[in-house]
Amino acid sequence: MSPPPDSHSTGDTNSSHEELVALAHALQAHIDLCGEILVIVQKEHQQLKTGQVDDLSTLLQAREGMLERLTRAQETLFAHKETWMALHPAQREKHPAISTLIRQDLDLIMKIVSLDRENEQLLLRHKLVPANHLPPAQRQNPNLIAQMYKNQP
Repeated sequence: MSPPPDSHSTGDTNSSHEELVALAHALQAHIDLCGEILVIVQKEHQQLKTGQVDDLSTLLQAREGMLERLTRAQETLFAHKETWMALHPAQREKHPAISTLIRQDLDLIMKIVSLDRENEQLLLRHKLVPANHLPPAQRQNPNLIAQMYKNQP
């Protein structure tokens, strides 16, 4: 990954250049973390597809600590977001490396979300979801709500 162009060539102040470099590093760190999460979700998917999962706890062990790491990475990104959003679109175009990192990050996030949804469906099919994680029966039967209103005096 190459850092954003030198601040003298873009007309940016030195502090905003440093912020953009920090943003690029934060984006790369987030991409690396999302890559790790994608590998875990892909392994889960493979195990669920082949029916090699008997216990939910063993499947979720790989996710241990990921939420905290992801939260910290997102906080770092949000801290640098203002600098990027303060730039005019023409100024943003002068930093294609950051735009590319943002697109890579979003693509990875979409892959993770899509595959995780498939995994949730597979978990339900294999009956590996604890009962307290299932939606209440009323949400599964919308006609029940309509009947309740219809039966009221």
